[in-house]
Amino acid sequence: MRSLPPSSSTCGALRDLFNKKLSNCYKIKPWKSEDLVSRSVVLVCQQSSYRKIKTCKLHSVFQYLCIKEAGKDKVFHILDSYANQGIESQRRLCILNNVLFGIKDVYKLMASRSNTRSLLCTGACHPYPVPMCLDFRLLRVLDALTIRFYAFPTELVKLTRLRYLSFTYNGKLPASISKLQNLQYLIVHQYLSIRSSKAHRSNLPMEIWDMQELRHLQVMGSNLPDPTAQGACLPNLLTLLDISTRSCTKEVLRRIPNLKKLGTRIQLPLDVAEAEPLCWFDHLVHLANHRYLESFKCSIVNPSPKLQVLGRSCTSYTLLSNLRKLTLSGLGFPWEYMIYIAGLWNLEVLKLRCYAFQGPEWKSFHGAFWNLTFLLIEDTDLEYWRVDDSGRFPCLQRLLIHHCYKLKQIPPGIGNITTLEMIEIVDGSPSLVASANQVQHNRGNNYGLQVCVKYYSEDDHKTKS
Repeated sequence: MRSLPPSSSTCGALRDLFNKKLSNCYKIKPWKSEDLVSRSVVLVCQQSSYRKIKTCKLHSVFQYLCIKEAGKDKVFHILDSYANQGIESQRRLCILNNVLFGIKDVYKLMASRSNTRSLLCTGACHPYPVPMCLDFRLLRVLDALTIRFYAFPTELVKLTRLRYLSFTYNGKLPASISKLQNLQYLIVHQYLSIRSSKAHRSNLPMEIWDMQELRHLQVMGSNLPDPTAQGACLPNLLTLLDISTRSCTKEVLRRIPNLKKLGTRIQLPLDVAEAEPLCWFDHLVHLANHRYLESFKCSIVNPSPKLQVLGRSCTSYTLLSNLRKLTLSGLGFPWEYMIYIAGLWNLEVLKLRCYAFQGPEWKSFHGAFWNLTFLLIEDTDLEYWRVDDSGRFPCLQRLLIHHCYKLKQIPPGIGNITTLEMIEIVDGSPSLVASANQVQHNRGNNYGLQVCVKYYSEDDHKTKS
């Protein structure tokens, strides 16, 4: 621990560092994680589309040492059994077993620790109600995604010093949530439940517009209401996730001037024939005025093969000229309409998941994807992908093809892309794998190309360099 760079030892206080994986999104600075990787202190589990560390885990050799040093330096205290040694003066608590909240003596012990600043619940998700102690008036960080709340915990709104709040709850947030005026991160997940076909998404309370410090807002299953107050605005909000496309009104987007990352979800009715596909995209035209918007995700959470989305809907994406990252899922566009996305000059990352486009053939003869470096095609019925030799995908570096069981081969023209560094195939057909190997063979040693083949039926994956 002493040999690590200054402030790196505090990384051990972050969620999941000592048991599973550590997400790099908000828990550790990129330069710190890269340095720890170079020293073999942490291991990389997953890279982002920009080739940065997305998740990593602590090397087992360092786990015991870091836990011991963290307790000694009072960085945090791990509570994984019914014991109270060392908890009295700790300001940061990490609960590895959520069942401990159900033990009366443990509950009383935690309630007596009024100086607690951070509470991280990293145990396995518990399906039954847990009497969680929330009597920490000085609490600034509460990570309780692994705990289900079947009723909104009213004690939360008394924690006015909170900066970060995450928990799992299916109900509607009350207006009193706005009392958390210092809150910067609000993340509310949902647990799986059976709902009526007539159930509609609930609106977030209008008072959400009073939470001026919000930087990250993610409340699954809710809509952001149109503001009624004249000066209502969220100037610091950079990330807005899991809202309905109907929330992307002109008035809502105008009040979030610095938005950089937007994620929308569409819930189809049980009878797809009654759906009105175009209304989901009517408001996307208003995103054209957001000069800071860099990342956009649109997904149908319950896609249907019967869904037919008209091409006019896809043209809405041509207005998002500043986009660097685009993720689509379940929309069922015909491949002909890929031409509208190919013209996005600044697009660097494109992820097509779960029948984002459908049909047996994609001809990449129009549009050039001028700056695209990362392309993912996942779960589609694509059989034939044709690419001409006139400079399509000139900057492509990574090509990922996952669960495309019908795809026959990788287009030979892909081998002409001199910037291509890696082709990854997950659960592909033998002919698809053979075509990837042929592309690698044709490239020779002039340009280093790695072909990675993975099968979920195997514990390990086969890699060819």
